[in-house]
Amino acid sequence: MHDARRRFIRVIGSASVIAAAPQALGACAPMPDEAIEAWRRAGQEQDPRRKLLSWAILAPNPHNLQPWLVDLRSADRIMLYCDLERLLPMTDPPSRQIVIGHGCFLELLALAAAANGLRAGITPFPEGEPGAAALDARPVARIDLAPAPVARDPLFDQVLARGTYRKPFSERKVPREALEALVDAAARPAVRVSATQEPAMVAHLNRIMVQAWELEQRTPRVWKESVDVMRVGSSEIARHRDGIALGGTMIEIIRLLGMTTPQTMMDPSSVFFSQGLNRVYDWAPNTGAYAWLTTSATGRGAQLEAGRAFVRLQLKAAELGIVTQPPSQVLQEFAEMDALRAQFEQLVAQPAGEKTQMLVRIGYPDASEARSARRPLESFVRT
Repeated sequence: MHDARRRFIRVIGSASVIAAAPQALGACAPMPDEAIEAWRRAGQEQDPRRKLLSWAILAPNPHNLQPWLVDLRSADRIMLYCDLERLLPMTDPPSRQIVIGHGCFLELLALAAAANGLRAGITPFPEGEPGAAALDARPVARIDLAPAPVARDPLFDQVLARGTYRKPFSERKVPREALEALVDAAARPAVRVSATQEPAMVAHLNRIMVQAWELEQRTPRVWKESVDVMRVGSSEIARHRDGIALGGTMIEIIRLLGMTTPQTMMDPSSVFFSQGLNRVYDWAPNTGAYAWLTTSATGRGAQLEAGRAFVRLQLKAAELGIVTQPPSQVLQEFAEMDALRAQFEQLVAQPAGEKTQMLVRIGYPDASEARSARRPLESFVRT
């Protein structure tokens, strides 16, 4: 790792890089404006269903794949499907996390409906649940809309403030009452929300988080799945508007140096690879609070409920000025993670017959964070 850093320092000072840098720095915003246009357009659609969908597509989802498809051919109804071209077969073999992302989508849609005087009647898997091993082409949910005097949930006010924080937290400790408020906000049928600030427990969770991140990154077929959806630099982020966005001045410079090719990103001896590991080393020391969401281990409906609970937790966090990030690696179901996942499940005293669906690190921000890229609304609508 030290050799890679020395190589980086030598190259960054070269005349060719200095000459090329002004061109790169002309487009070095961490998130280009066109990639976050959907955030600015939320709620501006005239068609009622599209208006609700413009909020729902801002939901968190694994690897920011945005794996949602909707059918609007029936009046007053939205049929939600999974885009089977946007799965993570190496990272998330049973597509459990993908379904959780659909639950997040449904909760934002339901909150938007209530804020617009509509009741969203959500029927999960109306044509039957897919099996535990894989998703299929059947709908994930049917949403029937009707005018109704539904109470507006104040969490809806936080949709544009919600986000996932991918940096070290500040040293400020989360008050116990704030942690309790997050647990209360995430309450959903069939979801049990637990949280801890106990130092020994947190230290153990931090160690597991680091081990799981390292294991994912050092398992080539799994890491490649992340590399394949990394959007490096402003132009790539703007072109795709999905995936794992890597932007900003330093990224633009190392892109010019050829240090962000797929081959380099896969190379354990590269600066890029080592810096990826350093991110989680930076996160661990100042993570002082965790929450986790547990449901029944069986049924896809429980996964949807976990997603609905998680996004409510994030919305409440935004209201309180708190930030969250779900380090999902230890919950992933590829073979190499099995032993560490079992250790985690024992640590959190996961009951027999239940499944921990989400782990969330919680703290206060120490810097600003760019919004996630989003594809335009029309790209989610089946024609």
